Amino acid sequence: MTGDKKDLTFFEATAIVTGYGVGAGIMAVPYLASLSGLIPLLGLLVIGYGISLLLHLMIVEMMMRDDETTQLVELLGKYLFRGTIGKIFLWIFFVLIAVAFVGTLTIYIVGGGEILNEIIGIPLWVGEIIVYLLAAAVVFFGLKVVGISEKYAILAITLVVLCLTILSLRLPTFSLDFATVGGVKEGLALFGMIMFSFWSFFSVPQAVEGLQWNKKLAPKAVVYGIGITFVFIVFVSLMAMGASKEVTVIAILGWTEAIGPMVKILGSIFILLAMLTSFWSVSLALSVVLQERLGWGERLAWVIATVPSLILAFSGLTGFLGFLRFTGGVIAILAAILMVPAYLSTKKRGVNKNPEWTMGVFGHWIFLAIVIIGYILTAVGNSV
Repeated sequence: MTGDKKDLTFFEATAIVTGYGVGAGIMAVPYLASLSGLIPLLGLLVIGYGISLLLHLMIVEMMMRDDETTQLVELLGKYLFRGTIGKIFLWIFFVLIAVAFVGTLTIYIVGGGEILNEIIGIPLWVGEIIVYLLAAAVVFFGLKVVGISEKYAILAITLVVLCLTILSLRLPTFSLDFATVGGVKEGLALFGMIMFSFWSFFSVPQAVEGLQWNKKLAPKAVVYGIGITFVFIVFVSLMAMGASKEVTVIAILGWTEAIGPMVKILGSIFILLAMLTSFWSVSLALSVVLQERLGWGERLAWVIATVPSLILAFSGLTGFLGFLRFTGGVIAILAAILMVPAYLSTKKRGVNKNPEWTMGVFGHWIFLAIVIIGYILTAVGNSV
């Protein structure tokens, strides 16, 4: 390692990818899985992981072919949104991304504040400030501190999941139903939520940047990062479905209630850590996007990337936040689909013709078509 302040260890880069994806989506999967069935869940998880992996690895190769550390917005601008009309579309896309990111960060602050309100009984607004300070302070110190924080948070989440798993398996009523199989509608809804849980592609540039000292580790960090999310989804879904008397929309509620009231604090810690890890990765990505697109300094970009979310949290515009969540999902799907033509353009026009790593056979048009079809089905699943 070079010892640069932005260098990440392999585990830290992996944790950044995992931290972006570990969030509310994981806790919504068990309920949808209870409607669709365990067998469809396991099958769709494997399919979703494969499609998500193709997209994220595509971004790794794009960054290596460009031979510059840059965010996805700038990559799309360089290789897809070209010409005068393209520049207009790029600015529109940038604004939509920024708005969706702020909305997402606001949801994390509100959710974290509600958890602190429930655990220790402090006023909601105080909880929101505490969550903001815990989240934004980490991002203030940059990529390395985010990587370290993500690493320890992922380890803590792992311990919580293991504790809940052990307690669940000890329940005399624990059982799994492999016979139930839902319809196409239920399967599409489940698939959409699984894909949402795997979305980490805006964190890939941070992982690649942090591994400049050994670029060949970047694709492995992505494989393991999304793989950890896969494991979390499996454990959370199986335990919640096996332990809960009735699988709740937010799985942790019914899951911890079945184990016992004293365990609810573990569930709350899980959700709080998941929100913090997502906040760190999302706000860091937004901060760098602002720096690259607008030419702002790190501190100004940090302020604009984080403070608006706190202001929105205080506003209490819950309906508006729901709209932003929906908008963010739409933009994420759009970005995923746009990544395929951008990837093909990068292979033709990228400055680095011999990158340290490529997708090889998995960059064939058949696999790219699978990615597009997969994310179109994701859009359908999120709308049913």
